[in-house]
Amino acid sequence: MRLRARHWVVLDYLAAGVFGLILLASIRHSLVAAIEGPPGFVPYQPEALAWPLTMLLVSVAVIAVALRRRRPAFMLGLLLAGSVVVTALTGPENGGAVAYFLAVAYVLYLVAATYEDRRAAARALAAVAATLLANTVLLYLAGGGYLGHGAIVSVALGVIVAWFTGYIVRQRRRYALRLQDEAASKAVADERLRIARELHDVVAHSMSVIAVQAGYGQYVIDTQPADARTALGAIQATSREALDEMRRMLGALRQADEADVPAPAVPDAAGGAEAAPLYPAPGLADLDRLISRTASAGVRVDLTRRGRPSELPASIDLSAYRIVQEALTNVVKHARTSSCQVLIGYGQDELVLEVTDNGAGGPPDGAGVPALAGAVAAHHGGSVLSGSGLLTAEVAPAWLPGGSGHGIIGMRERVSLLGGEFSAGPRPGYGFGVTARIPLPQP
Repeated sequence: MRLRARHWVVLDYLAAGVFGLILLASIRHSLVAAIEGPPGFVPYQPEALAWPLTMLLVSVAVIAVALRRRRPAFMLGLLLAGSVVVTALTGPENGGAVAYFLAVAYVLYLVAATYEDRRAAARALAAVAATLLANTVLLYLAGGGYLGHGAIVSVALGVIVAWFTGYIVRQRRRYALRLQDEAASKAVADERLRIARELHDVVAHSMSVIAVQAGYGQYVIDTQPADARTALGAIQATSREALDEMRRMLGALRQADEADVPAPAVPDAAGGAEAAPLYPAPGLADLDRLISRTASAGVRVDLTRRGRPSELPASIDLSAYRIVQEALTNVVKHARTSSCQVLIGYGQDELVLEVTDNGAGGPPDGAGVPALAGAVAAHHGGSVLSGSGLLTAEVAPAWLPGGSGHGIIGMRERVSLLGGEFSAGPRPGYGFGVTARIPLPQP
């Protein structure tokens, strides 16, 4: 992998030159010995034919080795045919035939490492087996016996080693490709999960507040227009903040994917275009704004900071903010309470986040929304009553849809990615608690 394609071609040319020198000496010697000694299977006497035949066979082998990467199977066929010719001409003097199979093994390795399907591999193995069988028969007819003084055994072992070496290399390459594909798929899945987590944290809290305010405004618009106007103002402010955060996140994604291309303009309400804002990612310093937005949904948040606040890494700061945001979202959606407590503990080696409430402790299939409506009414100084003292449960789903359960999963994933500990569940007695302990890097 560190060499380019042309470098491998140059190595093949060098290997072809080395094989050419070896074959030139061995085939020439075998042909001369066959001419001067007992005649081979194809008898000939003029010694002048030794050089032309040697050069022809050597040229075929050199070309096949040098061009093996272009058509491996075809070059293997040329070498197998050349080996049969060498065996037929040299007879029992089979040193040239054995040397010829060195080139066969060299090309066979590439065939085993790069064949496309099993049929191609079966054809190559069948051709090699048929060639070995033909050479055995020729040696027997030329008086060299079935094994040719052990030459066939040596050749067969060399061919087997070459094939399995190429096969092992093929399997390792395929395994490396599978690992690369799995790593790429995992990276894509992790990125999709990160984007989904960010979108959930950005949208869930804002939509919960908007749903509560919209439901409250709907039921007081006739009797308390001022409160309805206040609810609409809160909806406008919350939706604008959610859009700004979403634009920031999308702008960051565009910058990551198109570093050299300017981010496209985002159309504004007036039909014009404005650049996608790239505000800094929120952190624990923005908790006051988050608390104010949560209070507009009818849940008062008591924030307590312990320890000496310190500057946190951007990843920890953002994750801590998102954890508190999602925990407050769950309080608004499911706790059926008008207050909760948030603790931010700055330690020397860890950051502690705790969000607790004295509410119902979990999402009771939307039943908590009517009670939440009463909390919103109390927050706005009014009352939203029906015949039973609170809004009827029939209108609850229109206010605030039930959660999908991804919030706690997202918080747990964030803490796990930072190497921390996370717990969430009902508190002893009544209420629900979320606790996250995130280790801080040592200075």
